[in-house]
This record gives sequence, C-alpha cells and structure tokens, in this order.
Amino acid sequence: MITAGLEFCDVAKAFGAVQALRGVSFTIAAGDAHACVGENGAGKSTLLKILAGIIRPDRGALSWAGERIHFSTPREALEHGIGMVYQEMLAFPNLSVTANIFAGREITNRWGVLDERAMRARTQELLMQLHVPVTPDTSMQHVSTACAQLVQVARALAFDCRVLVLDEPTTSLTDAEVDHLFGVVTRLRQQGVTVLFVSHRLPEVYRLCDRITVLRDGQFVDTFERATTPSDDIVRAMVGREPPRRVPHSSSVPQFPSSPVPQFPSSPALQVRGLSRRPAFEDVSFQVAPGEIVGMFGLVGSGRTEILETLFGLATPDAGQVAVDGQAIYVRSTRDAARAGLALVPENRQRQGLFFNLSLRHNLVLPLAAKQGVGLIRDAGEETAARAQVEALTIKAPHLKVTPDALSGGNQQKIVAGKWLATTPKVLLLDEPTKGVDVGAKFEIHNLIRHQADAGMACLMVSSDLPEVLALADRILVMREGHLRGELPGAGATEETVMRLATHDVDLDRPAGGNA
Repeated sequence: MITAGLEFCDVAKAFGAVQALRGVSFTIAAGDAHACVGENGAGKSTLLKILAGIIRPDRGALSWAGERIHFSTPREALEHGIGMVYQEMLAFPNLSVTANIFAGREITNRWGVLDERAMRARTQELLMQLHVPVTPDTSMQHVSTACAQLVQVARALAFDCRVLVLDEPTTSLTDAEVDHLFGVVTRLRQQGVTVLFVSHRLPEVYRLCDRITVLRDGQFVDTFERATTPSDDIVRAMVGREPPRRVPHSSSVPQFPSSPVPQFPSSPALQVRGLSRRPAFEDVSFQVAPGEIVGMFGLVGSGRTEILETLFGLATPDAGQVAVDGQAIYVRSTRDAARAGLALVPENRQRQGLFFNLSLRHNLVLPLAAKQGVGLIRDAGEETAARAQVEALTIKAPHLKVTPDALSGGNQQKIVAGKWLATTPKVLLLDEPTKGVDVGAKFEIHNLIRHQADAGMACLMVSSDLPEVLALADRILVMREGHLRGELPGAGATEETVMRLATHDVDLDRPAGGNA
C-alpha cells in the first residue's frame, strides 16, 4: 500500500493540435525515490512544467498528502516545497553562488533591505551539507558542471523542500560526479525528501529509484516495482515494442532532396596527421575510410570533442595536416569545413545545433544555403526540401512552421543531423549523437548513422556511451589526456579492453585483452 505523497490526477494538456498529456494519473509515495521514464515526446517534460507552475493543465489536478495543490507561477511551486533541478542548468554566470541560490527569493530584513549576511550563512550551510567544494562568494562562471548541478540542488533546498525533481541531472557528469550526486540524494531521502527522477539512463534509474512510472504518447502506461521488473520490460513499456538490438548494415538509405549521396573513391575519406591543439590534444593521427564508422572514446578531458571542433573550423590547430579525399584542406571557418565536405553534429544541440527563434523549415535548410552561398530565398524550394527531410528522418512535428522548442529531444537531434546531411557531406562528424534522447530515438539515430555509412559516407563518432561505441563502430580510437593511446577493431572490442586503454598505460604490442 502506497502512502500518498504526490499525486497526479487525470492531468491533461494540449498545445494546439498536439495532445501532450492524455489524462495521466499516478501516485508517488512520501519519502520515495520514484522514476518517470518514457520516450522523447511521451509527456514527461510537460508533466514537470505543470508541477513546477510553468504551465497550467487543461484538466486534472495535483495533490500532496491528500490536499489539492495548484501553482500559477514557479515561485508558488518553490514556496510549497517543489524543488526543480533541470538538465539544462539555469544560472547567472556573472553572479555569485549565493546570488544564484536566492535569485528571485532573496532574504530581506524588516526594512526590505537585502540581508546579505543571512543569505551567505544559509548558502555556506547548504554547501557544507551537500559537500560542494566552492564558497558562497564564488562566481558561477568559475564553477564546474558537477558543482553547478549541486548548486541547483542547494537552491531547491534553500527553503522547505518536500519534493526534489531531478530532470536528466547526470547528462554532463562523470561517473564520480554521479556517485556524489546520488549520495546527496540518498541523504536527502533519509531526511524525508520525496524524489522524482526523470532520466533516459535506465541503469541510473535502477540504482536510485524504488518504483518506475512509464509514460507513452502522453498516457500513463504502468508503475513498476524496480526490484521485480527487468529493464527490458521497462523498455518494452516505453516504446511499445521489443528493445532495439545492434544496428545491422542495410542498403536502405534515407535520401535528401538537395542532391544524391556522393560516391567516394577507395582512398581514405578523412586523413589526419600530427594534429595538435595544445593543451587539449597533441600529435593525433588517424584516418576514416568511406563507408566506415570510427568511434572515438575517452574520458572527460581526453580531447575528443576538441578534435572534432578543430576539424570543423571552430578552433585553430597549432600543427598538423588534414585531407579529405586525398586533397589537403585548410579550414579557417565552419563554412570552409562545410565546403570541404565536412559536417558536424555537435554535442550541445541547445546552444550549438538549433536556432530556437526560427522555424523547423529554416533550421533544416540553412546549412545547405550557407554552404552554397544562396543569396535569394525561394520559399517553394525550401518548403519542398524541408518536407522531404522531415519524411526521410521521420521527424514528428505538426507542421514546418513550428520552432524546435516545441519538439521532443529526439526529434530535435534528428533536425541537427538532418540539416547537415542535406549538404551531402563526405565526412560526418558526430559528437555525442544520442545524448539526452530516449531508447527509441537512439535506435532511430543509430539506424540513420549506419545507413549513411552504408551509402559510402565516412563517419567519425565521439561518444562517452561505451555500449553505443561498441554497437556502432567498425574501429575504435581511444584517447587519454590529449593523446591517441590505441586503436581496436569494433567487432572484437569489449568494455574492458577499451577502458584499459582509456585509463591506463598499456603495452600496445601486447594483444588486447591480455593480462596486465
């Protein structure tokens, strides 16, 4: 029998013709750690926004301990003990940690003057409680990603927090930082705080939570007991089908309207020799053949992302040569890179991949127009090209005029990939291509990458998701501390052999997987 804590009762919400929630009802026990999972577009974010007072439901209600609650603003939700920790960290980088924790809820004295001493003392107390190694006066621009997440937790706890909502809080954290965050959450649970955890990472869900509620297409599917439910059952409930397996090679390739997928020569599509950008990486050499998927793996700080950024003209190398189809290229800008046949799907789609003030149509056609130097916009041509890409990528959107913020994370990621595929690149650079997307969307993106490789495109993929690298890569390059430490064939690699190269000095003459 679940002791009623937080209850969602027949909650429904529509945005125009899109029905985001369809009468969702479930209960989270007081003091429980409860997960809410589902594919992108399942309705999780809409449910959290209703709980946070950001939007109002069309129908239904929320209650706490049997008492009806209603929030018209985020401040009301905070004052009633609903603390939110978002995936995209909300911070004022030019303000101190104290100012960030109390922004919009400052403590004042009886004359209405800010009580700086009281806020600073409370901040120090929270930082010590959460074991955050910064001071109340530290500027947020000097705070690490992991500490910034914990500052968000501190903001939630600054007043009487009864429900702590964690929305994909571990996306940008290392394993050690995740351990620290989960330790904090466990201590808060012991103090009586109820936790609602939203994540696509099922191992973390199983590690932290007691019960798991699944949403699909805006509807409640079921609530499962973690201890007695295999993860495959959760995936099956999320996607309504069997869990996806390793992506096979296929001859079925999505076609884009701009021009045919190019045919590649037998020489390497991408050659990198002695590339350096100190202190991020030094003397890196490798090549990628047409039709090959090369995975690049390494821990945080290994230089993986910086290599892709340098290849795509976002940074200038100190030394080295790069060639595409045997021709040396000199990239001074992203336009140079695109014209040389390179395309980059960046790690952070929110800041680097999408124009949220522009429509879906414009997002999909801008890179091709920029590459070609188009001076005259032809609406009919753009409409046709964008619609063909939406169909090829199975992007779920009500119309082409919608902006990306109205779409799920998985569909946003398809837009980022699709807009560059429309330029028919020779080399596709992918930085964390499935970061923050659900199981179903991940499978579709894996299929998309494999299909492009089958058509002859060279793909260089950076991912911190080791199972993803093992599932997709034909070869695996392993980076550590800015140096390329080794190469493994994708078919024979294991998590153990890859991690040994990523974390230890290894005798590369010794067969991979041999005794250390």
